[in-house]
Amino acid sequence: MNNYNKLLNSGKTVFTKKDLEKILELNSKMALDKFLYREKNKWFLINIYYWIYVFKKYDIFELACKIRKKSYISLETVLKKQWVIFQYYDDIFIISDDTLEKKVWEQKFRFNKIKDNILLNQLWLEHKKNYTIASVERAICDRIYLSKNYYFDDLSDINFEKLEEISKIYNNKRVILEVNKIIKKYAK
Repeated sequence: MNNYNKLLNSGKTVFTKKDLEKILELNSKMALDKFLYREKNKWFLINIYYWIYVFKKYDIFELACKIRKKSYISLETVLKKQWVIFQYYDDIFIISDDTLEKKVWEQKFRFNKIKDNILLNQLWLEHKKNYTIASVERAICDRIYLSKNYYFDDLSDINFEKLEEISKIYNNKRVILEVNKIIKKYAK
């Protein structure tokens, strides 16, 4: 199988140099550099961000989770996708082990730091093929944890039992109180 097919069959659209070495079974840095030099000229792989390479058509969430290893898609990205908030945000919001903003080409990524015991807790995180994304209830709790008295536009489709269960992993009285207030107000 040639290198193109190996990459296409990997199921990934975003690659680090380590990914490429492993998938292509290259045993030296020189072989990888030679491959990347040839591909750069053919535009099969694009060096989009320092050590990260992508196909022309790539998954933006996969890229977000490659920039920071310990991370998952959450906050406004999930909330607007699930119609919990109506404001439009072009940025991709991610929970990670550091707070930073990165701009890759025209896309801005906002990484929000959260404690490791919360970040690494897998409760109501969905593992897609190449990235991890929070459930809407987990995204609500993440936002409450990071922002006091945040306003949500529509909580009618929320699973309030799940919301209450998730709020406990934050080990934070304010989060639990705000979640209980939401449940009292919206649960029928």
